[in-house]
Amino acid sequence: MSVRVGVVGCGWWATFAHLPALREHPDVEVVALAERDPAKLTAAGDRFDVAARFATAEELLAAVELDAAVVAVPNALHHPVTKRLLEAGVHVLLEKPMVIEPAHGRELIELARRHGVQLLIGYPLHYNPQAIALREQIAAGRIGAVEHVSCLYASIVRELYAGHPERYGDGVFDYAVNAPDPRTYQDAAVAGGGQGQSQASHAIALMLWLSGLTPERVTAFTSSFELPVDLADAVAIRFGGGAIGTLSSTGGLTPGHDELVRCEIFGRDGHVTFDVYEGAAAIHTAAGVERLAVPTTAQRYPERAPAVNLVEAALGRAGNGSPPEVGLDTAALVAAMYRSAAEDRAVAVEEA
Repeated sequence: MSVRVGVVGCGWWATFAHLPALREHPDVEVVALAERDPAKLTAAGDRFDVAARFATAEELLAAVELDAAVVAVPNALHHPVTKRLLEAGVHVLLEKPMVIEPAHGRELIELARRHGVQLLIGYPLHYNPQAIALREQIAAGRIGAVEHVSCLYASIVRELYAGHPERYGDGVFDYAVNAPDPRTYQDAAVAGGGQGQSQASHAIALMLWLSGLTPERVTAFTSSFELPVDLADAVAIRFGGGAIGTLSSTGGLTPGHDELVRCEIFGRDGHVTFDVYEGAAAIHTAAGVERLAVPTTAQRYPERAPAVNLVEAALGRAGNGSPPEVGLDTAALVAAMYRSAAEDRAVAVEEA
């Protein structure tokens, strides 16, 4: 049995991660592409040998029968495009961040439930083997009730926010087929924000997915410096049950240096440390320190895993490795973060 998959949005990440993953899967038929930019549509269709090409998801759905779809359009279009696909009974992998407006996320989750399809959110770190092991151990009570969390994400994206993606095209990022449109990361009306939406959302989703915590209240500061969107974010968080934590993120890392994703989670009976790109993870308890097996470099940020999971979930061979509920909580926290920074006050996540 093969899964008929369509890809909506043929920009950088779709052509770098999702389409190669789908093309390599033995049970996938990539049946159609949709992309508003004719040049990008042609480049992607030619590279991945997909003949059926459309400008919009609506045109694609009217002409082609799908089992599953990848949505990799700019953030502001995540909700309307995914809504249309879910209404058609299609399993969907939606790129992060799930949505800009949390209410839209709740609507998408309900649509997926109503139509009996899977909705996955594109967070590759949820497929990191160390992350999976840590999550299982925390959920099993290995470190006791979680009391404090701390996460850091430092990335190389300043020029994306400045509207100059081409400056990363030579040895920094792999634009093998299509580069990002300058507005995708620079324009707040398109992206919903800067570092908070594009990068910090990775760390937030990882923090929530690992810990099982639900954010309730945040106090945040953001800084844009010379840019039209935020480059750096600092957030204090209160979670349900009394746990507290911090998130710190910057997109100003100098090219040529390794990006940083680090998370520490402290419980009543121990704590875990996790350095994603170093491949270093450990569980600390009164019995001592257990260091987890070091994954391969490719396993540390498995960018193709979400698309593979989409196919396996559509076939009923796997569960949802990156569920939309975590995507919704992430979107709500990011929205509250921006509101807190703008209004210079603590904000309840439900206000967002």
